[in-house]
Amino acid sequence: MKFAVIKNNSNLLRDKVADSVVERCLQHGHTLSDDLYDVNFILNLTSIDDPQVFKRRSKSIFLITIVSGEGLNGTLQSTCYTTLIKTFANMVICAVPSGNNDPAGSHIWFTTPEAGFYDADFDPERIYSLMIPVAGAHYATDNRFTTDLPRRYYKPSPVVKEIIKYGKVMNEMGVLPTPFPLRELLSEEDMLHLYRVFGITGASYGNLSARESIEEFEPPVFWMTGRGVNKSNISEPGKDVLLVKGFDFETGTAEISQPVGYNTKARVSVDAVEHALIYRNFPETGAIIHLHAWMDGVVCTHQNHPCGTVELANEVAGLLRRTGNPSSAVVGLKNHGLTITGESLADIFTRISGKLKTKVPMFA
Repeated sequence: MKFAVIKNNSNLLRDKVADSVVERCLQHGHTLSDDLYDVNFILNLTSIDDPQVFKRRSKSIFLITIVSGEGLNGTLQSTCYTTLIKTFANMVICAVPSGNNDPAGSHIWFTTPEAGFYDADFDPERIYSLMIPVAGAHYATDNRFTTDLPRRYYKPSPVVKEIIKYGKVMNEMGVLPTPFPLRELLSEEDMLHLYRVFGITGASYGNLSARESIEEFEPPVFWMTGRGVNKSNISEPGKDVLLVKGFDFETGTAEISQPVGYNTKARVSVDAVEHALIYRNFPETGAIIHLHAWMDGVVCTHQNHPCGTVELANEVAGLLRRTGNPSSAVVGLKNHGLTITGESLADIFTRISGKLKTKVPMFA
């Protein structure tokens, strides 16, 4: 893969850590480039106090922000996540010194948009191995809209009413972290850029989907919560919950059937590619939920893949196949949460009642 480096200022510890990462990337056969718009990923060397952002033109360019945690004010986790948001990064790597500027004695913390926050001792190869699955991932989050939703579905169907009901239940269970207040951190110009590149108008966690048999469309067809939607306040088809009538896996595009006059800024959850793959491969699956919680004894992905990527979807589907009953199973997403399948949403919530832990374990 090709990569570039942006350096906004100077910091001895951060720059030494970044140099070791660059060296390791070159040793693994990646190519350093000066063209910021024709690369696979960018290393953005900036600071927590004044985080600078490179406004990439495409979500296919991954941004890894590298900072130093020296003289940190406030908690490390919230500061790193705020830095991630302000720099539009796919990952933040924060080097925390042990008393001097020697990377060998520093501690490295990793932060991801999925609320991942985990650490490792300084080791260039270890940093590379944790960074490259993120930097080399492939998004499948585009939406294509047609106004062919049958008029009888303009109002919530029984399936949509179930999604509305269990969105509220998820909120009551405490497994929906508070949506991140993007507008408190980003300017209106930055919000517009975030929408243009990622189709994001807000940041929220968790999602629900359920099959709907509609004679006008070939299965699998399913309703799914929208991107950035408050799951505890779902109400309107075409805005809060969208009908996915198909998925183009070659282009990574969800085919969305919308009512006339739909909200043009609505986008289905970035996890639609994962749900579409599960419904296609396991026809007995009637519903799927994703939440930021944990259960003991679950199989778990090996990598911290970003949401909405082909890599995450494929690994989850592979793990479901290994469970023996893919249509009624639980899969852990490393440093992230759970994907749970079932016959229906009611079936899922009956099975997980009293078994969820709200704290997701973090490990490098």
